Amino acid sequence: MNGKRMAGAIAGGLVAGLGITALLMAGERKSGKPSELTLLERTSAHKLGVHVPADSRLPDAAEQAVVQGGHLLLSAAAGAVFAATVDEDAAVIPSGVAFGLAFYGAMHWVAGPLLGVKKPEWQADKATLGMHTANHVAFGLATAVGARLASRL
Repeated sequence: MNGKRMAGAIAGGLVAGLGITALLMAGERKSGKPSELTLLERTSAHKLGVHVPADSRLPDAAEQAVVQGGHLLLSAAAGAVFAATVDEDAAVIPSGVAFGLAFYGAMHWVAGPLLGVKKPEWQADKATLGMHTANHVAFGLATAVGARLASRL
């Protein structure tokens, strides 16, 4: 396995994760409501027996660090999965789009509902489906670009 490619895929995943994190936090500030990611993290913490704030309350700095830190760790782990599972010679656009859609399916359609931490994606409205799809395709593309650029260094 190419270590540079792995580092690039992780970096690409982190860059995309940071972008999505910024969008989610901006949405919280604009709407005055916790993001879907904050609510997902609260549901997860509650299932583990951890006291969580009311769903109507915006996250404070400490909670935001946990929520977004977990999101970035998942982004880095997904980048590593990309590097480990996608052929080095795969074209960036098809591999990035396919990986982003696969990651979206795994997290939103399978893992989240099975773990009981989010409602099934098939119950979401069209706008939410479109936003989730676009975010994950962008994530996959950034991961693929990061892997490709780093492997050429």
